Amino acid sequence: MNQNLIHKYLKGETSSHENQEIISWIDANPDNRKEFLRYRRLYDAAIWNETAQTSDNIEKKTTRPALSIRRWMQVAAVVAIAITGTIFIQQRILNSADKILTQSIEVPQGQRVNLTLSDGTKVTLNSNSKLYFPSSFKRNNREIILDGEGYFEVTHDKSRPFRVITEKCKIEVLGTTFNVLAYKNSGIFETSLIEGAVKVTEKQSNQTALLKPQQKVSIEGDRLITRTFESEDDFLWKDGIYVFNNEDLTRVFRKLEQYYQTRIEVRNKSLSTNKCTGKFRQKEGIEHIIKVLQKANNFEYQRDEDKNLIIIY
Repeated sequence: MNQNLIHKYLKGETSSHENQEIISWIDANPDNRKEFLRYRRLYDAAIWNETAQTSDNIEKKTTRPALSIRRWMQVAAVVAIAITGTIFIQQRILNSADKILTQSIEVPQGQRVNLTLSDGTKVTLNSNSKLYFPSSFKRNNREIILDGEGYFEVTHDKSRPFRVITEKCKIEVLGTTFNVLAYKNSGIFETSLIEGAVKVTEKQSNQTALLKPQQKVSIEGDRLITRTFESEDDFLWKDGIYVFNNEDLTRVFRKLEQYYQTRIEVRNKSLSTNKCTGKFRQKEGIEHIIKVLQKANNFEYQRDEDKNLIIIY
């Protein structure tokens, strides 16, 4: 397929005939679909990277900058993110009256991503996180879906609440700064408020918690528990530093599983009461962290690269 035509399609400048040509080409072969998604990842990465560098106010409706094919292809080295889009989303755009595009970002392990949403809200995503969001928000609300950990600086808009939907809870704000830790299937949920006000609703029981600055809420058993926090060290992950402060070692292992996409099987039951305090650089990798924890907690471990598994015993 001609690269210029794909580029034109991603910019939304193709005719109906050209749209059908692209769709038929993608549907014809799985390899074509993979190639299209590769172009899509590079193109969207370029858009977000250039927007972050040149735009201080994205509340006004903007058009995507015109990128040369050369610049587009070079952007692979700019940001390490995976942006997934399927032809089903593209077809919905073509047939939709409001032309709202749903997009998603998936952050590879060991990486972080900064992006700005269409309303000006700034988001930092942690390793192995996924974010689903529209290309432009509706008139009466702003809603996104998070699987992972994100730090949000929400643009104030009294007429449009900002909602973050996670596996277990819904977080609603008007304009504020907060952190959400909610990796799917991890058993961990935590929302911490830095500025403003946040309402957290547990989906199953419909329990709610209203947070003030320097408060955080987590799920323990089937209850929402609110506590205060004094240090913002927990949010140093935005700078590539993982901080654990007197945290259950088993909980630390669960977090490491999510951060590095590696399964950790704890067979040493005596570790269940151990606590962990320390700071680790993300780039040092999971094995370095495990070795440091090993010295402090007197356990052995074995790593199976083929199964992507670490066994603690």
